[in-house]
Amino acid sequence: MTDRSGLEWLEEGYAHYRAERWDAAAAALERGLSGAADQAVAWYRLGNVRQEQRRDREALACFERSVALAPDHAPSWNNLGSTLQTLGRPLEAACAFETAMQHDPDLALAYVNLGRLYESRGETAAAAGIYRRALARFPDRADFRHLLSAATGITTRRAPPEYVLSLFDGMASRFEGHVVGQLGYHVPEALALRVRPILSPACEVLDLGCGTGLVGKAIAGNGARVHGIDLSPRMLDYARRTGAYAALDCKELIEALGEVGPSSCRAILAADTFIYIGELTEVFKGASRALEPGGLFAFSVESTEHGDYRLTVSGRYAHSAAYLRRLAAERGLVERELSSMRIRRQMGGYAEGLVAVFERPD
Repeated sequence: MTDRSGLEWLEEGYAHYRAERWDAAAAALERGLSGAADQAVAWYRLGNVRQEQRRDREALACFERSVALAPDHAPSWNNLGSTLQTLGRPLEAACAFETAMQHDPDLALAYVNLGRLYESRGETAAAAGIYRRALARFPDRADFRHLLSAATGITTRRAPPEYVLSLFDGMASRFEGHVVGQLGYHVPEALALRVRPILSPACEVLDLGCGTGLVGKAIAGNGARVHGIDLSPRMLDYARRTGAYAALDCKELIEALGEVGPSSCRAILAADTFIYIGELTEVFKGASRALEPGGLFAFSVESTEHGDYRLTVSGRYAHSAAYLRRLAAERGLVERELSSMRIRRQMGGYAEGLVAVFERPD
């Protein structure tokens, strides 16, 4: 039997790549590139695989090979920039993002990445300039309007659904490794600890913004029927694999709350979901209606002491304790806990937040 050609190995690698079988993709792409080293797209895809595997220096080498072979391949320049930023080389990263935009002015992700890089360095005026450039190119993009509002200190009512969808679809495969492994994120376990004592077999639990299923996994094992809601189909794919959910729906959460039967939920949880919603009046209204007597509404938010809520430069919302207490009182919910918690690591420090637990009285 004759050996397979380099191009045949690359085709196998591409198939594994599309199926997100990263180790198999890497092995096949490496084998193919040993016999077809002039394939810029293959180097680009191997670089993406190395990013997924968190082998960033190897990813860097792959993207460098790709742009050397195809200097006008904008996605390679963009991902080269992301890798350089990860490796602590922000000035080179900014140049790479700019090069990506020069070669393909319609590559929206490069504008996002460059704006985010400036934000991480505290250069909000520069970030705002990038988002204005993006809006000149993409005038109908609500995500860039949201990012510009965040960079210029304008507080809106909520993040556009398309912004949230794009953000989480794009990070689904890396989400748990990033937030749990790198950012020390343990909010789902904290919420589970607070609601687990009231759960019983077959009781209904609603997980708003379930993502990849961290909350479901945290409360699994007691027989509760957990219903997950999320805007991101790719995040729901990962949640489905946990086996922790009786149902999963791709819906906007206020719409989902309106479809739940009244007094049907023993607990409603939302781990870092409301950081993408500023105005929570309708959320509290829906949750108070859906909870059964004695049921708990448990969630986390980033915290602020200024006003009811504000949109931060990160594009996330922070809420005040006074605002949460007022909304709860308006809906007849009783405060069981409202305590400070470090939500996750963030730019050399921590995102400070609140863990809230409100009960619908009997």
